[in-house]
Amino acid sequence: MTYDPLFLHTAITIVGIIVLIVVLKIHPMFSLLAGVLYLGIASGLGLDDTLNALTLGFGDILAEIGLLIAFGITLGTALNELGAIERVVRGLVKVFGKRKSPYAIGLTAGTALQPIFADVMLVVTAPIARGLARTSGDRGIPRLAAALVTGILVGLTMMIPSVGSLALAGVIDVPLWRYLLIGGAVGAITIVVTIFLMTVLIERTRFWNPEKDEDRATMDALDGIAPDDEDLAGPGGSGAAGVSGGAGGAVRTPAPAVDAPVAAPARTVPVLLAGVPVIAALLLVAAGSLSDVFGVENALLTFLSAPTVALLIGAFGAVLLVRWYRGQAGVKRALDSSFSSLGEVLVLTGLGGALAGLVKATGLGDVLGELFESSAGPPILLAWTIAMVLHVAIGSVSVAAITAAGILGPAASSAGVDPILVALAAAAGALFLMTVHSNFFWMAKNLLGQTTSGAVKVVGASTSIASVVGLGVVLALSLVL
Repeated sequence: MTYDPLFLHTAITIVGIIVLIVVLKIHPMFSLLAGVLYLGIASGLGLDDTLNALTLGFGDILAEIGLLIAFGITLGTALNELGAIERVVRGLVKVFGKRKSPYAIGLTAGTALQPIFADVMLVVTAPIARGLARTSGDRGIPRLAAALVTGILVGLTMMIPSVGSLALAGVIDVPLWRYLLIGGAVGAITIVVTIFLMTVLIERTRFWNPEKDEDRATMDALDGIAPDDEDLAGPGGSGAAGVSGGAGGAVRTPAPAVDAPVAAPARTVPVLLAGVPVIAALLLVAAGSLSDVFGVENALLTFLSAPTVALLIGAFGAVLLVRWYRGQAGVKRALDSSFSSLGEVLVLTGLGGALAGLVKATGLGDVLGELFESSAGPPILLAWTIAMVLHVAIGSVSVAAITAAGILGPAASSAGVDPILVALAAAAGALFLMTVHSNFFWMAKNLLGQTTSGAVKVVGASTSIASVVGLGVVLALSLVL
């Protein structure tokens, strides 16, 4: 197999999927299936191997994160039933204001929550982002989605102790404290500048079209909001009939029948108590990550800190709170809302994983690695370019960053360049243009109120801008390191 056809077929697959969904309005499920089948057959895998790669990729990604998504959505709908998300949103808006809330959630996701796996963090924080989006005007959805995606993904490769940054520090043999200080500074600047630029792009240009790019129906369904309460849903959207409270979802109280006795008002859940399931889940996962860093071995901690178990504990705890404060009817509402939203999210995430698995099965990553091994050029720019090409081709941020740093790391010292700059350049390059062949893209699309065209704009643009901004910060830093 020669290089050029493989590159060409991969590009045709990615562009073709976007055209099928955005232009021809074919459902993403069938568009992704068409892309997977085309790439497998055109790249020479054959019919049997293409089918095997499809089923294995679909199964592998759902085996890894399927239960995370299920428990995370259940946790979110339970907290919404308790009114906790609404109160968190109000608190953030009160402290930071509507204009600064994207910066608050982006920096929090990129720093304080980085011990958490990216997929877990997206699932857990998406309900808060949706709630903030409802309070932030007719451009709230793209602003909050861009902020959350930017924070999670920049933190993934630049903030210790995230999985990607730990791997990069290991590849280039940089002390963790040094990566923490320098990577943290580069990451924080990148997040803030990217959110600012995305805000300008969304609010001051025709980049965003709410009618075509927002999926408020799915967003409302995730939060258990019925389609006939316009006040709760926000501008241009829908909300929940009989919902008491403000933006972001609250206690749902269906109107009683005419002759029915008036029910006692629902009890208010202390906000700290409502937050315990989320905090417990995040602390368990963080404890597992930190125990790996420091070499602590404990079978019980390993079990409890597994993301699936941690989120199960959090979801079950949230459901128990719903049972105590809202009764069995509240539990039914929360679970019905969770399960009704789960099917499409899982199918699209699985097919995104299948496409990524098929790209890997073609050997494109190995081909690109061999192609760049003999390349010459400025290590910082070359590391960024290699990681950028790898990410666009194979759809994995961590793999692209680690591969690029591994290729260029040994050459950094001989070229007089601090190895940490090469690692951070690779981290920035690996963010460029996240699109339809990434399972994270589909999770963000479904959990943050966007259509496919909206996700292509928000996720694709925010990651690309963050990539270029990150490179600029690293280049500026190279003047003093």
